[in-house]
Amino acid sequence: MTKISVIIPVFNVEDYLDSCLESIMGQSYPVFEVLLINDGSTDKSGQILQHWEQKFDKIKVIHQPNSGAPGNPRNKGISYASGDYLSFIDPDDYIENEYYETLVKDIERDHPDIAISKILKFNTKRTWMPPTFDKLNLFKDNRTTTLFKETNLIHNLGPSNKLYRTSFIKKHNIKFLEGYSYEDVHFTSCCMYLAEAITINNNTTYYWRRRESEKNKSITQQKNQYKSVLDRLFVHKEIDLFLTENGLIDFRYIKDMRAILDFTRHANQLYEFTQKDQKEFFKEIKSYLETIDPKAYNILPPYAKNYYLQRLFFLYEGLHYELVASSTDKYGYLPSKIDNGKIHFDFSYLNQYKNHKLFKTQIGVPGTLSKAYAITDKAAVTDDKLLIQGYGYINYVNVTNRDQISIHLIVKDRNTKEEITFDTMVSESSELNKNDISRKFCKFNAKINLEELNISQRHTKLDFTLQIKIDGHSKTKRLVLPDNATIGNANQNFSFYKTKYNNLSLKNNS
Repeated sequence: MTKISVIIPVFNVEDYLDSCLESIMGQSYPVFEVLLINDGSTDKSGQILQHWEQKFDKIKVIHQPNSGAPGNPRNKGISYASGDYLSFIDPDDYIENEYYETLVKDIERDHPDIAISKILKFNTKRTWMPPTFDKLNLFKDNRTTTLFKETNLIHNLGPSNKLYRTSFIKKHNIKFLEGYSYEDVHFTSCCMYLAEAITINNNTTYYWRRRESEKNKSITQQKNQYKSVLDRLFVHKEIDLFLTENGLIDFRYIKDMRAILDFTRHANQLYEFTQKDQKEFFKEIKSYLETIDPKAYNILPPYAKNYYLQRLFFLYEGLHYELVASSTDKYGYLPSKIDNGKIHFDFSYLNQYKNHKLFKTQIGVPGTLSKAYAITDKAAVTDDKLLIQGYGYINYVNVTNRDQISIHLIVKDRNTKEEITFDTMVSESSELNKNDISRKFCKFNAKINLEELNISQRHTKLDFTLQIKIDGHSKTKRLVLPDNATIGNANQNFSFYKTKYNNLSLKNNS
């Protein structure tokens, strides 16, 4: 029987510990031991751990002063572990009931160095696949592979959705870096480079919490701190050293691809650093990225390859505004245009760089910036009509002329799934304009006769979606109902209301 040693670093997670440990101790395949290292918690985590230790003989709690990062407690867990495979669980996450049973089947069939499960993020509102994993189909099927066969595995460097063969870890003396953020990136990278067999199983799931509290963010969510950039830089240099020492430097390009993503993403928070740190960022990161293997360019995610290379160009040339504004509209908008129905950044104003090998005059605006917005301003139901007024626009698309835009209102019966589309009247909305983006004609008005909706059924609910089309580019978006919107319900049979997701809906009260 394969023995599983679970290692959990604990620091101030009193709100999450019980659900994490319940998911582990309730497994259909019993774990061999659970090693909980209390890394100097100052909340009630220690008391909660004591309760669980008294309840189960398999649980061992180790208390120690705070080490500053999860690397030290994880290494301590490895030193105590006596199971065949190691499982590193984060204390704010949880696993499915048959998690270990499913992965052990792979282990006992293929004897891999690493067994990987599917991973989903979650918060109190929803559960989702991390976008990069989804777009790359990282967990599309069950298989046995290696990093060299599937370089995309370098995108999944968290240790938590994996089981590691203990003898493999100890044979190669692989340890977590101590005192640094992103110590797991180093650990998992080293393991993946050395692993002769990696199994992937999409039939069971590790649930990775996205914390919503501003006061208690996870390390992964603290990218706005410049120290995290320096930690990331140190980690990448340590991986380079590892590759050199193990004769794998020719394959550095695999993790170099990840370095491009890591540091251009850190640049998203550039304006949150001090001016001194901003200057150091360009100096240190540019110096490091100039050493990467250009083969890394070829294995960037294909759906965003040009985008990341353009941002790498901005970083090389010290174009700080373009570097930041290509990832967030918080500080302003870059020039843009629609070409063949798609939204593009227009960098023709940087034509002095036209001979730079990474520069492109235009690249697609990412979906995170070109979202559609559908906002209710007023909604009223009278004896015979629905009256809805609001705004519909697509971010990063200029609307200066009424003829550019059309807005349709789609009404969907939640029970029958039937949809009816209605025209709206578009009017001026200069109040939405910003210094570098025009939304001059984005206000809509809709008047709908109730008899056209066929909502005589009892308890019927209707949902409202806008279809926004600008210069051939079209998007749909559910109408949201902000708190400052005006609602008028003058019909005793029907009334507008706000859903739990803050959208506008209508219900039949009869």
